[in-house]
Amino acid sequence: MPLPEDHTEPGTSCTVAGWGRTRERGHLSTTLHEVQLNLVEPEKCKHVLQTVKSAMMSPERLHRPPPALTVLCAGPETGGRDACQGDSGGPLLCPLGSGGGHWAALGVTSWGKGCGRSWKLNSSRPPSQRGSPGVFTDVRLMLPWIKLTLRRAESKRLRRPLSRLCGVQDGAMNDTEGVIRNPTSRRRYYDNNELCVWSISVPPGYSILLEIEYVDIENDSFCLHDRLTLSVAPQKPVGIFCGSVRPSQFYLNNSNHATVLFSSDVSVGGRGFFMRYRPVRRLADPGCDTVVLVQNESSIHSPGFPQHYLNNCMFRWVLNFTYFELEESSRCLYDSLVVFGDVEGSEEIAVLCGAAVPPPVISYHRLMVLQFTSDSSVTHRGFSAHLEFIPHSAVE
Repeated sequence: MPLPEDHTEPGTSCTVAGWGRTRERGHLSTTLHEVQLNLVEPEKCKHVLQTVKSAMMSPERLHRPPPALTVLCAGPETGGRDACQGDSGGPLLCPLGSGGGHWAALGVTSWGKGCGRSWKLNSSRPPSQRGSPGVFTDVRLMLPWIKLTLRRAESKRLRRPLSRLCGVQDGAMNDTEGVIRNPTSRRRYYDNNELCVWSISVPPGYSILLEIEYVDIENDSFCLHDRLTLSVAPQKPVGIFCGSVRPSQFYLNNSNHATVLFSSDVSVGGRGFFMRYRPVRRLADPGCDTVVLVQNESSIHSPGFPQHYLNNCMFRWVLNFTYFELEESSRCLYDSLVVFGDVEGSEEIAVLCGAAVPPPVISYHRLMVLQFTSDSSVTHRGFSAHLEFIPHSAVE
């Protein structure tokens, strides 16, 4: 941003950038372009704009004194270089001072007559063939308004809770059992540009059970825009999700601390989420639709083993198989155990089904996620496996 007293001489070479058209009535660009334009003398700028506007003015308005100049003009009289349609709102960046080491957004791309037209001898041309230099809002004249707007935004931000970036109360949850939601009502939408962090703690000897009752978060394939993240430690996410499909409940076995993080980007939102958390000593058989975090070496098995697993089941665990019997099918389309190397499910390590005991499955990294799925018919006894931790050097 420039200072009110910053002065830049006419003829100074400035830079304009944008994704606008590269010629008049051309196509919008798919890549960012820039062009160097020299600042035009204020009096010449005022004159050429009068020649453009006079063709659009009524006779009585022509005799009124011209308003004060609130814009900057930049570009050669002969045309050929200019901002164009689609560049509006972009910056006009100019060097300040004699050394040119400090640059500022002196203007904001506003409008122009055509793109790259010559505006020399404008008055002698028919109105439809006249051109103009690029016209840019003079940021220095807008500084009082910009400062007032920023102060209002800062005042509103300071009234926000704890993180000051969250539209609802976040921070440490004081109760060992409670509710986390954003926004406070399902009839509202969450804010853009939010970053909310809640921390949950339960007494030693207890684990945490999280039950998500509803979720409506901007959806995309990898939850890159808005997302809800559950973690048990820094860089250890248990679940990352978005969209409107209600996730499983989460059983954080042997974890008495958890973090819930919600973030949103600059556009598109939803009705948010609502979850409950509570301490549990032990969940004997979590059943289907539960994500279980396993942090210690342990035996794991399909729901209800050695009885038949249920139809329409999905179960996740976070492998030497001792027993394996799932419905067999081509590409394991019916019932399957899928092993992933990440929470998002993009690193597929193995897809297993059938009656043969698989060889040991080794994770790519420190994290392994198991997803068990069954369809609506035919069941078997399932599987049982022992989870074992080995040093990374052992598989190099």
